[in-house]
Amino acid sequence: MKNIKITGKNETQINTTLCNFDNENIKGTVVVCHGFGEHLGLFLELAERLGEGGYACALFDQRGHGEPPDKKQKWFGIIPSYECFLDDVISVTDAVQQMRQDLPIALYGHSMGGNIAVNALLRNDATKYACAVLDAPWLQLYKKHSPLVVGFAKLVGRLSPKITTTNRLKPEVLTSVPERMGQYTGDPLYHGQISFRMFTGINAGCAYALANAAKLPIPVFISYAANDKVLNNDAILSFAADAGDLATLKEYDSRHAIRNDLNRNEFFRDVIAFLDENLANP
Repeated sequence: MKNIKITGKNETQINTTLCNFDNENIKGTVVVCHGFGEHLGLFLELAERLGEGGYACALFDQRGHGEPPDKKQKWFGIIPSYECFLDDVISVTDAVQQMRQDLPIALYGHSMGGNIAVNALLRNDATKYACAVLDAPWLQLYKKHSPLVVGFAKLVGRLSPKITTTNRLKPEVLTSVPERMGQYTGDPLYHGQISFRMFTGINAGCAYALANAAKLPIPVFISYAANDKVLNNDAILSFAADAGDLATLKEYDSRHAIRNDLNRNEFFRDVIAFLDENLANP
């Protein structure tokens, strides 16, 4: 495991952890986009499991998440724009491609990261990737906001990127495993701050992804949790249906964070099998 800084657009420094990159026998690399309020450290087990399956991982902190670059400034939940998320995905992907030019790349996104991953595929050059994993992607919230709330958030977000509200997800909606809940409650970098600008951008990303699912250019594995009280699964099902034959869809009897719930071993096996089919044997 190696911690580095990747220089992104406008000299942005992206906290990145490389896992299994020195292994000459790996079959491919996976760029991982974490979810809202999370950080790269919460995906080290995913990287370990994928490493056991023969894959390297690049984990990175998304804007407004992870260790603040300047502890004197407000950081959690603040972004200049939604496009910065997409820029960082491409910057990390390009760096990974330079490091291991011999290997195909997959894109993985959980929840908010799934929203960002699918928009990166639809709006940018998706030929960089052989396939993608959308792990409970945020395409619509479980409790849909009214147009009035959405409009208010858009207005406030235009006024300032630094106005935030708190929406810390309770551990019990993420996993049913008590010892796994502690990963969230005891983590000082796990937060619930979201700016109105961030919310507006993600919400627009939901609409764009749903409207353009049929244009998805590469195979995707889409997971969703049967007991998800964070996201609306109907939106995920609609997206998968519009994506057609390129989408492999699977439901898990779990809560929102499938990789941290009772079905995690099954989930890891399924992800590795999908990667084997589309990376190891393209």
